[in-house]
Amino acid sequence: MKISYKISADDFYSLRDSVGWKNVSTTELAIALDNSMYVVGVYENDTLVAMGRMVGDKVFKGLLTDIIVSPDYQNKGYGKIVVTELLKLAQENMQVGDLMCIEAAPTSGNIPFYVKCGMKHNPEEQEGVYIWLRK
Repeated sequence: MKISYKISADDFYSLRDSVGWKNVSTTELAIALDNSMYVVGVYENDTLVAMGRMVGDKVFKGLLTDIIVSPDYQNKGYGKIVVTELLKLAQENMQVGDLMCIEAAPTSGNIPFYVKCGMKHNPEEQEGVYIWLRK
């Protein structure tokens, strides 16, 4: 297993395709990657098997998005590696005294996964999951 902080649009496209996500162009995916705060990819034998991105303003808000794990690698801890690494990157790049809210809008049935990754779910307050990071 190898963790990378830069992935290609072609690898992103292939991983999206493996889970049946709507096809978009590699040009659009390259733009999305370039405009991300952080990108984490997990490779096995030079094949991207899991990834995720964080987008936001780098100060107050971050949003976890495109958390994808290839079907052959699901339920083996790869998604948790991605989310944990994204949260670590956000916290490492904060200034002392900063407080940032990281959110995710999980799909149906994924809330327990994000809770296992350390995020909170309080449906009476908001729909998604979140975690406050302080440095």
